[in-house]
Amino acid sequence: MSAFERGRRLIEKWFPDRHILVRSNDSVSQVRIGKYAQLTLASVGVLAITWTVGVSGYSWYLDQRLATREEQLFRSELSYNQLIARVTESQRRFGEITSQMEDTHRNLLSMAEKNLMLQARVQDYTSKLAVSEKEKVQISALRTSMDNQMNALQTQIDGITNRNLALRDELETVETVMSRVMRERDQAMQRSKKLQSELGEARQRIADLHTIQKQAMQRVAETADSTILELESVLEMTGLTVDEIITPPMKPQAPGGGEVAGGVGGPFVAFEPEHPEDEQFVSVALAVGDRMDQLVSLHDRIKRTPLGEPADSYYLSSSFGKRKDPINGKWAFHSGVDLAGPMKTPIYATAPGKVVFAGWSGKYGKMVEIDHGNGLRTRFGHLYKVLVKKGDEVNLKGKIALMGSTGRSTGSHVHYEVLVHDKQVDPIKFIEAGHYVFKNEQETADND
Repeated sequence: MSAFERGRRLIEKWFPDRHILVRSNDSVSQVRIGKYAQLTLASVGVLAITWTVGVSGYSWYLDQRLATREEQLFRSELSYNQLIARVTESQRRFGEITSQMEDTHRNLLSMAEKNLMLQARVQDYTSKLAVSEKEKVQISALRTSMDNQMNALQTQIDGITNRNLALRDELETVETVMSRVMRERDQAMQRSKKLQSELGEARQRIADLHTIQKQAMQRVAETADSTILELESVLEMTGLTVDEIITPPMKPQAPGGGEVAGGVGGPFVAFEPEHPEDEQFVSVALAVGDRMDQLVSLHDRIKRTPLGEPADSYYLSSSFGKRKDPINGKWAFHSGVDLAGPMKTPIYATAPGKVVFAGWSGKYGKMVEIDHGNGLRTRFGHLYKVLVKKGDEVNLKGKIALMGSTGRSTGSHVHYEVLVHDKQVDPIKFIEAGHYVFKNEQETADND
């Protein structure tokens, strides 16, 4: 059986000819609906139902897309408001940073003016000290010459005295040569008067020499005092005192633990000055010598004070003292300063000293500690690589490590500490004092 035949039979089965009776008033009429008319009406019905369902589904789809778009618009508006808030906060922080940079610039200008004034004073004191040294050499040569002249004069006086004694003996024993002796005596008296006059002039020259020596010593003492004050002012910039960095030498200990008194001795020879002012001059000279020794000791100690910079290029990322911890955000005490820079930046010793620790030290990461003597130590933490070992002697600007971020760290930097008798102090004061000292030394070397 063909498909057409099967379809025709299905139509006849489902849509047989139908007769519909229609009553109108008293009459009844019959309407015949054939199978093809029924098929047409059924097709129209199915199409109407399909169209109604499709339109309803499309309307629901459009409603869902509209709701999705409204939700996206709401999220976009919320993100835009958050972005506006972040931009406002960034502008506020930029204003604060700009204000801080202006304050820092003003402070730097003020420090530059002070450095220029101190530089001028140091140059003046240096020139005065040089003049004093030249005068001291001239005075020493003049005094040696005067001593030689006085020795020769004393020899002549001794000779004249011996001759007078001989003449007196001859006068007592030989009266016949009285006239000749009288003439010789007159001549001797004239020569004696001349020698007395020369001796008075020599004494006056010696007195003048003492005056010059006193003035020279006074200038040397003033120059030494001024230089000591300058060096002490450098220490004040770091917060240290002379007593903290210059300690008396250790006395030897006895087996029982007590101090051993130093032995002294020698024959007694009384000091008899040739001139009344010699003793006073010696006292002044000894006092000046003590001041010069103090100056040399202070200058040597400052050379071993950590005034250098740990790196050639860096910026201060965290100051000394109270701060919010960068890891947990809680308030904490920062025992040093954080100097940030590129990874593997060379790290240098800030003063001569001896390495007492080099390696890993807990939250410091890789660390180097240097002892500079007299209770001064420096520490360098969070290093990438340590270039020295324990026991090494290092010089100022000696390369000891590379900058890194080991231990408890958030990025590349060096944690730098300065300890005075095991107590942490602000390293920035030492770096600022070092700027002043090294600048003056460089300018002095350029002038030389």
